[in-house]
Amino acid sequence: MALEPSAETLEKVQEILKEHEGNRGHLLIVLQKIQAIYGYVPPFTFEMVAQALGATRSEIYGVLTFYNRFHLAPRGKHTVRACRGTACHFKGAPSIIETIKAHLKLPPGKETTEDFLFSLEEVACLGACGISPVMAIDEETFGNLTPARVTEVLSRYQVAAKPAAGVSGGAAEGQSTT
Repeated sequence: MALEPSAETLEKVQEILKEHEGNRGHLLIVLQKIQAIYGYVPPFTFEMVAQALGATRSEIYGVLTFYNRFHLAPRGKHTVRACRGTACHFKGAPSIIETIKAHLKLPPGKETTEDFLFSLEEVACLGACGISPVMAIDEETFGNLTPARVTEVLSRYQVAAKPAAGVSGGAAEGQSTT
């Protein structure tokens, strides 16, 4: 389902393009700024960028698919990075990754949950081999994982994302105070 861009976001894109008009060498900067607006680079912006910078759509697509920091589809509020590096692999990363996918109900080939709460990235290394297997959610790292611990951590994020129903005042149950 394609989302219609708002007039406000389109205006921001137009401002970016006007600022960098004719500067083909600014392609990375322009794409980063567009991603900052939408959380990904929507396909409807490709032609706008191509015209403003004098680049081709294939060049734009090439840049977007070469750099792993660019995204071509909407992303979740939280990014889960699961390590599949050597140390993690030998300590159970495959079962950790399968647990994440099962808990988040991610079918093969899908990276973002239906509710856009999580996006999963399998990464080569998180640099925390001493506490493998490891995953990170946003900037928080979780180590010495077991499938049960993965489920516990993900559930905590899911509970925190849900508005408290029927109760006013006080902290929501399960909410961390640390």
